[in-house]
Amino acid sequence: MSIPTCFTGVIGYSRKENVCTSDAWDSSYADSESGLYMDELPGMPQNFIVDLGGNYNIWEKFYYSIENAIRTFQVDVITEIYKYKELSRRRFYGDIGGKSFTSTLSDCGDYRGLRMFSDIRGGTFTLQGISIIMSVAEALTLEIYDEYQLLYSYPITSVAGRPNKTVITPLELDLDRNYYFLYHGHTGLPYNNKLTCNCGGFKWCFCTENPCYHPSREGWTEWAMVGGVCGDTLTDRDDWTPVRDANGLILHGKFECNVIGTLCDEDNSNWTSNEIDLAIAHAIWYKAGEYLSNYIVDSEEICRKTLLGVEQWNNNREFYNTKYKEMIAFIGENFEDERNECLKCKFPHGQSMRSQRL
Repeated sequence: MSIPTCFTGVIGYSRKENVCTSDAWDSSYADSESGLYMDELPGMPQNFIVDLGGNYNIWEKFYYSIENAIRTFQVDVITEIYKYKELSRRRFYGDIGGKSFTSTLSDCGDYRGLRMFSDIRGGTFTLQGISIIMSVAEALTLEIYDEYQLLYSYPITSVAGRPNKTVITPLELDLDRNYYFLYHGHTGLPYNNKLTCNCGGFKWCFCTENPCYHPSREGWTEWAMVGGVCGDTLTDRDDWTPVRDANGLILHGKFECNVIGTLCDEDNSNWTSNEIDLAIAHAIWYKAGEYLSNYIVDSEEICRKTLLGVEQWNNNREFYNTKYKEMIAFIGENFEDERNECLKCKFPHGQSMRSQRL
């Protein structure tokens, strides 16, 4: 499990350099967005760093303790949150855009493709591949834009008269904006594959002022609105009218809820005053202390008698673990609904809304 960059810098190493250690000091070690530091953990002897040796210096030990703490926290906090929350939307794995078609589309501009819009906080779309259906075989480039700029480019190829798939390294996109999946400079014409079947009581729709996310046979319609677009002037792409034709494109991927991604935000997290953010910072701090304590107790690199008794280290580990569990429990019970729109509260007695209706 990767570590979100917004957790980087939440815990610092030390407020200032310790002149007693020979390990090189860097001013960044004093950076702490939460005001918490590894050498200020309760029960942590302030000058123990001068006695640590081995394959890693003290700063590396701090780094790995925090990294392992964050990884453990991500697993534990998800488990705790799901005691109180459940998914409000079904996970989707599949295609956006159909494989069947009847005819080519007429020329409507140099740029063609799909526009995707979703403002569901906590949702992500992971693009895993792209298929295109054109009237001729040719090499193209799929360009992915948001409202402001080009984000990614992928070479794709068409085979005349049938879908041709290009597999890519999975690309995760947060559902908090518009995305445009466009190609241009094509010599052939795309086929008229459809985005939805318009069946089972569902009708394709696209309206950013009043977003329409509804269940359908296609599944992805619970997560986003997608429409075919085309035009000549790229800077006017927000004004291109979305339609149900997919312009020969099929996006292969998945929609799912990213709980961890809504636990921290590089722009909005407040590690010093928001109660959930504070609990997250303290949970990581205490778990890092437990990892560091484990390392010290299990290591032969230092003389334990000159440092701290094994009994005291065991007491420290128990204290850190107890405080960590308290923070995890608090986060799970008080996780704000506003942070994530693809979760909903569970019904009492562990029953979901769906089971209540059955």
